[in-house]
Amino acid sequence: MKPDSRHSVVDLRPAQILRLRVASGVIIRCDSGTVWITQEGRARDDFLSAGDSLCIASSGITLVETIGNAAASLALRRSASDCAPGIFRARAAV
Repeated sequence: MKPDSRHSVVDLRPAQILRLRVASGVIIRCDSGTVWITQEGRARDDFLSAGDSLCIASSGITLVETIGNAAASLALRRSASDCAPGIFRARAAV
């Protein structure tokens, strides 16, 4: 995500990895497909499917990877004020 950008749409091919640096406060919304997200310094990983969102909490590197043989479409928005607890849905990795 560009540092001066407030909103981006990213289309990931199957098995493609998106690397985000200093992404704290970025909201990732999955519009299609399924993605796995891991954040540097966080003990748990998250999975997003179409309609799910997650606010990145880590100021380190965040990796987002498609799962399976399907592409994924993501909307990324920088807005720390929208990261209130409990308003974003994501499934934690087991």
